[in-house]
Amino acid sequence: MEIMQKNNRLQVSAGVLAVAIATAGLSLPAVAETEAAQPAQLAQGSIIGQCRAVNKKVSVYKQASTTGSIVSTLNPDTRVTLADTGSGGFIGISSPVSGYVQTANLKPCTGTTPPTGNTCRRVLQPLGLSIRKEPSPTAAYVGGVANLARVTLTTNPATARLGADGRNWIQIASPAAGWVSNGFPGGSSNLTLCP
Repeated sequence: MEIMQKNNRLQVSAGVLAVAIATAGLSLPAVAETEAAQPAQLAQGSIIGQCRAVNKKVSVYKQASTTGSIVSTLNPDTRVTLADTGSGGFIGISSPVSGYVQTANLKPCTGTTPPTGNTCRRVLQPLGLSIRKEPSPTAAYVGGVANLARVTLTTNPATARLGADGRNWIQIASPAAGWVSNGFPGGSSNLTLCP
């Protein structure tokens, strides 16, 4: 009986405190709000770099909208690498081209047959591209590749990483082993399929 009375007093005290906080216009410390939001952000961020396949012929848009310009068209079962967590029915991809696709047109990569060969890409950056040891603009410089020159991917679909600055990075095997920038999600791709 004594325990129940103490419990009731605690509940009343908590209710009074909540009313006092609301009346005074105070809010909970930002630390508590940040800690509560972090797990959701981490869970969402975990899909960046993952593989998906398109379930039919789909358009890749420059912006996350069907009214935007079309960057490329992908055939059924083409594998893509996710570049963001998506919103509004669209998700950014970093390979085989950078842009946005409708999330409803994606399926898991398991069960799809990856394309064979086709690891050749051509550089579309007028200034050429730097090859870096790691996927970062501050990583050690390994070499360079000129505009319209060919590079060979390490895998198909491309091994891609999203850099801390939001840039898409693609791992290549030649002309030197390392990483090249494939631009930013929604922007122009620095690489295209070889003719």
